[in-house]
Amino acid sequence: MNIKRNIFAMLAAAVLLASCSQDEVMTASLDGLVPVTLSAAVGDGVQTRAATDDGEAMRCVIQILEKNGDGWSNAIGLGLEKNPIDVEPDVNNPAQFTLTDVLLNPDKEYIFLFWADEDKEFYDASDLENVKIVNGNATNIAWQGKATWNKTKESTITAELTHAVAKVTLNSTTTVASGRKFVLSNLKEYNGFNVLDGTANGDIVTPGHEGTGTGASGDLLSFYALVTDENQELKLTSGEGGGVVSIPNVPLAPNTHVVLKGDVQDAGWTTVNFTASVETTWDSTPIEIIGLEIADGGTRYIVSSPAALEAWATEMKNDATQNLNCTLAADIDLTGKEWTPIPGYTGAFDGDGKTITGLTINQSSENNVGLFASIGIEGTVKNLKLDDVNITAGSNVGAIAGENSGTIENCSVSGSVTSSNMSSDCVGGIVGQNNGTITGCHSSATVEGIAYVGGIAGKSNASITACSSTGDVTATKNSTNYSYVGGVVGQNTNGAILTACYATGNVKGGGEYVGGVVGGNSSTVTACYWSGAVAGDKGIGSDVTGNGEAQKVVGDWTEAKEDMNAALEDYDWEWSLDTTNPDALPTLVKKEAN
Repeated sequence: MNIKRNIFAMLAAAVLLASCSQDEVMTASLDGLVPVTLSAAVGDGVQTRAATDDGEAMRCVIQILEKNGDGWSNAIGLGLEKNPIDVEPDVNNPAQFTLTDVLLNPDKEYIFLFWADEDKEFYDASDLENVKIVNGNATNIAWQGKATWNKTKESTITAELTHAVAKVTLNSTTTVASGRKFVLSNLKEYNGFNVLDGTANGDIVTPGHEGTGTGASGDLLSFYALVTDENQELKLTSGEGGGVVSIPNVPLAPNTHVVLKGDVQDAGWTTVNFTASVETTWDSTPIEIIGLEIADGGTRYIVSSPAALEAWATEMKNDATQNLNCTLAADIDLTGKEWTPIPGYTGAFDGDGKTITGLTINQSSENNVGLFASIGIEGTVKNLKLDDVNITAGSNVGAIAGENSGTIENCSVSGSVTSSNMSSDCVGGIVGQNNGTITGCHSSATVEGIAYVGGIAGKSNASITACSSTGDVTATKNSTNYSYVGGVVGQNTNGAILTACYATGNVKGGGEYVGGVVGGNSSTVTACYWSGAVAGDKGIGSDVTGNGEAQKVVGDWTEAKEDMNAALEDYDWEWSLDTTNPDALPTLVKKEAN
């Protein structure tokens, strides 16, 4: 089936129904606009946790939003049919929906929202920021997802769709009388879903879901529900007047399958104990995540796709030990995805020289924010590149970690890192606050904050060695009228050691604690250099101990390189310099084994 529509405005589609059988959706050829293809997939191609007998997506609705100031608005074309139309998916690829020749303005930013379901009779998807259940409860499978189009300007935008609903199953661990009825109630469900936010919304309903005994142990009932990410207390009632049992702390969230397991039998109804767990399978079908390999007896994830990285992150959030190792096997693009930081990491994360692009965190009121919220004493992050990060948070903010007590080695960062805490923020390109070891890291990110601001770390209480920063660093005075800002570290304190580091970015701040290398030093700074424009033109803004070695470089870096390498005699790293290029900066290399 072909769907043909003419678009006469500058922008394409607000709400479009798509299928892989479309040959021609937009035929207008307007000056300055570029054609793109939108593609959404469910099923085997992505992590949907769905078995084929759980229902199939028979239609996909697409809504296009254009950046409008600080928000988003519909990009509506004149003459566009806005009513959803049933389209059968391609028989050769039933999980794929594609919309071709969507004309977009290359100077604009867009978000594409996708909603897929079995039948349009169950959901009103004319506005994907306010999808509504039309026919009763959310008993039918529904998928959702979004993608962005801004800096990269790719010609094909692909969305990976996950379940908008949670699945809840009641499972009996003992034989249940055939025909016996059970009702699971007190579940807070919603009658709407916001695809832009990825959250359930609208009115709260608390329906009862009924199941019947099968004469044997096993599943008594299963259903789907639009829920938020929260723990709830459910009620289970026996249909024969056997009483009511509370099931507390049931973890619910979209795209999860929660199994309630208990000894459901005729006798002892009021003493039944239940466990609630988020299963790693949906209907006993193993999740096959493209780009994920599990190695070393299940202790290490080898990751080569965004879905696989998110699967690792989900396991980390559910694992109290926080020590699941991870190795990147390919570059990962997280553009358009909001990342939730990993807290208290004690495992080994090896980037293996690969790059994560587009790490985005917008949590202005949260502290301890980065790819990792914090890294524990036993935690290690190494050989990782983070490109085009966009992070805004409160205090202890860095691209790699908000706070580091472990080891960070050979990592690099580009993009922007910003702290909004008005009194005591620590913000740096690599970490906000360092209580561990940072070696051989580089940041070209712009760093902005209030109190403790540095190109590598806002505040360091430990060791930073052989690191460099080429991004601009800016701080403003806070309510107590001070700010520590440095090209490498804002404040070097509590016995911290800063060795053989340099910075070339511009450093701006108010007050005396402004330096090309360190804003304020009460510890040790050895063989460090700077060359950017610095307020006050000092390498160390205030040096309490007099143990600071921070010299300005004008022109050639040869002498600085030699001095830094002398300080690195006992380390595995050394600085290298292209002597044929007078503008070259030192780059870090591993020393050759003797």
